[in-house]
Amino acid sequence: MLQDLTLEKEELERALQKREDRLKRITSAYQEARRALKEAELRQRGSSEISSDEPPEAPGVERLSSRAMKRLLRRLDNIESAEEDILSEYRKPGESLENAPETGLPRSLKALASERGMSLLSLPDVFTLIIVPPLPFGSESMTRGRRFELSPIQEVMETPVLLVSAHAGESMIMVTLGADHIESFEVVRTPVKEKHSKGGWSQRRFERLRDEDIRRHSEHLRERVEKAAERYAPLVKYVALSGEPELIRHLHQCFSLPAVRARLGRHDERNPERTLEELYTYTLLRM
Repeated sequence: MLQDLTLEKEELERALQKREDRLKRITSAYQEARRALKEAELRQRGSSEISSDEPPEAPGVERLSSRAMKRLLRRLDNIESAEEDILSEYRKPGESLENAPETGLPRSLKALASERGMSLLSLPDVFTLIIVPPLPFGSESMTRGRRFELSPIQEVMETPVLLVSAHAGESMIMVTLGADHIESFEVVRTPVKEKHSKGGWSQRRFERLRDEDIRRHSEHLRERVEKAAERYAPLVKYVALSGEPELIRHLHQCFSLPAVRARLGRHDERNPERTLEELYTYTLLRM
């Protein structure tokens, strides 16, 4: 009898030790993930260039470049739960989190929706992340298991895109093979008169001439976009549109591919890599 009790005690001690080891691993991975997020937040705050198209962000919302997201994914991939209760959920564009299985979400967050869809990653009683991707996820899904299902987020970073940054007088067309490679880019230029400050008839005449310049630029840009769309249609999965709304409206009939609105700063032809980085930037909310 005493021997049986001794064996049972030893088994319990081993079980407790394994549980403590699991908790230590989870805690360590979570701390690494928080450090990665904090580093990305500090880099974002220190950036001297802010996109004029991007609306003010709510408290707690962060912007993560593809490089920062890859670091975060590596840390999330190290987290494991023996209880198999890790939640990975991917929502289609426009769908809110109203019926999300994560019961701890505040009502205000459950009402969130995005035209690009969103992901909810949760380790119960430890943390929850809401991620809005730069491009829609390939499909919607919901899983619970020992580890996070992260492949949909990784696939977004590998998605080829035709980007049009449309601005009167100077626009850019870029084709990417994912977050790490620019296949091609070209700048489309046409003369457009600067804004006029005088009033009366002179101003009205100037505005008509400027509108005509913008229309010509729009037509020229559309021709170039149509050629790019025809050439790269078998390759790219989405068209991303950024820039001036009146120019963007003239482009929607140039292609049959699905289009998404990208809120990017004005492009710089001397630094197309910055535009590429902006294009594949994620929005993240952590709790």
